[in-house]
Amino acid sequence: MFNDFLLSYSTLETSGVENSLFETLRLFDLLSSGALSRTNLSLLDEEKIDLRDLIRKRKQGIPWEYILGQAHFMGHLFFCSPDTLIPTDETKLLVDAALESINKKERGENDLTLIEIGTGCGNIAVTLALHTRYTKILASDISPAAVNVAQRNVYKFNLQHRIALLSGDLFSPFQSLGYEGKIDFVVCNPPYIPTGSLSRQSGKLVVHEPRVALDGGPCGIDFYHRLITESLPMLKPDGMLFFEIGERQEKPVIRLLENNGGYYDIEFFTDNSNVRAIRAVKKRI
Repeated sequence: MFNDFLLSYSTLETSGVENSLFETLRLFDLLSSGALSRTNLSLLDEEKIDLRDLIRKRKQGIPWEYILGQAHFMGHLFFCSPDTLIPTDETKLLVDAALESINKKERGENDLTLIEIGTGCGNIAVTLALHTRYTKILASDISPAAVNVAQRNVYKFNLQHRIALLSGDLFSPFQSLGYEGKIDFVVCNPPYIPTGSLSRQSGKLVVHEPRVALDGGPCGIDFYHRLITESLPMLKPDGMLFFEIGERQEKPVIRLLENNGGYYDIEFFTDNSNVRAIRAVKKRI
């Protein structure tokens, strides 16, 4: 939708149409049956938002989501902050893939447990809980500040009985809690941007996001190695690992899975012909 809006605006602008932004808004208002004209902007007054201050911060390159402290993901509005990544549409592919398997398994079992690694603002954990019935979710993040933001979202959606949040590196928060070999699903949107690429992101939105949630090491695959290795002792036999990957990273990630030897039935999930998520199943012993 947003890309369509930008394309329409650009086409009108280059065609010499006067007031091209206004004309684009009119077009999309008509196409949406008047949804734009019915939009309620009273929140600007209720929250005492200073538009001049918002614009000043945006001119500094700060993303709107951090300025307003909230972001959209899969139809819901989440609290977010510079301590968390901004949810992106690409992650919907990962969530949909996990939900398909979870919902199938819930038909036969009413006591499932899922771990989400690197929860950030909690948008994945909350969305999974909203679209499932019986699955208990344990979510962790290495950043205590991010966990605090995620906790706000858990309470916002009244899911504190379904989601437990912990702070620590990868699976370390769970290792003393007796979950080894008892987890049905592990879900993760890991850091996968190569370190060198991050250093060349000057002026882009990612410079405002937490580096620990983005930096995947020199080749962008450091975190995958740990995730693939450390998920195995936590998962049940036939338990499933789901994780997002960067563009054109499927070949090195598949090599990591194959070299590990503990997984089978590896499946790709594509977005515009690019593999952006992977599922792997733990082998039966």
